[in-house]
Amino acid sequence: MVSARRRSIFPTLLAHAFLIVVAVVFLFPLYWLITSAFKSSDGLWALPPILLPTTGFNQVWQVIANNHLLRLFLHSVIASLASTAVVMVLASLLVYGLTRHDWPSRKGIASFIISLKIMPPITVIIPLYLLFSFLHLYDTMLGLTLVYVLFNLPLAIWLLIGLFNQIPRELDEAAWVEGANSLQTLWHIVLPLSRSSLIGVAAVSTMFAWNDYIFAVSLTSNHAVTLTVGAAGFLGDYIYQWSSFYTAGAMEIVPMLLIAIILQRYLLHGLSFGTING
Repeated sequence: MVSARRRSIFPTLLAHAFLIVVAVVFLFPLYWLITSAFKSSDGLWALPPILLPTTGFNQVWQVIANNHLLRLFLHSVIASLASTAVVMVLASLLVYGLTRHDWPSRKGIASFIISLKIMPPITVIIPLYLLFSFLHLYDTMLGLTLVYVLFNLPLAIWLLIGLFNQIPRELDEAAWVEGANSLQTLWHIVLPLSRSSLIGVAAVSTMFAWNDYIFAVSLTSNHAVTLTVGAAGFLGDYIYQWSSFYTAGAMEIVPMLLIAIILQRYLLHGLSFGTING
């Protein structure tokens, strides 16, 4: 019996050891990025490498203040949260209409909207640049927010269609019998029942907007520059501001790590309905 137990424990220990190695491989770059923000310029290139932080928050705060990183951070926060709020409102209204009302061409409309997500963003950079320049939206927070709404809305619709289809239509019909209109039914019945998945979809939309680089670098130049563009600007052909680069990178990745950790249950719940049940 003892040998049999040892045989059954060995695969478990092997699997745990493998998972620990994989976790270390994937998490070490994040650890190195964050700790490098707390190292001196000489400490970044020390041999053997310094694995622990060597400076305090004073150096980090000095780098943030000298490079106006708080302003760039605020731009990313505003564009991400504002676009996510608009996306969730529009997606909820559109998906409710597509899933609850028998329009003759509702399936075609849904397929067209979802297909927009397949379009590579690079293909519309020049038309958007010309349009935004004409409308005086270039290098504005409003213009950047509208772009994120445009490209995150199809993803949110795709995920919410699978979610709303799981909610029985009999609940809507019962509310209609009681005198509620469509908006009241959506607000009081459908949205409360799908709260967990809505949080997950909102988190995904926020992450996509936060991590964007191509739109931010193409449609901004000074007044609406985001943190991703600012971080990339610290390294170039003749610029090597490593301390600033690591600090900006840490400011960029830590909020998304916190969202992923805190909302991981909601993220899985929200993504599963769009990919499995949609």
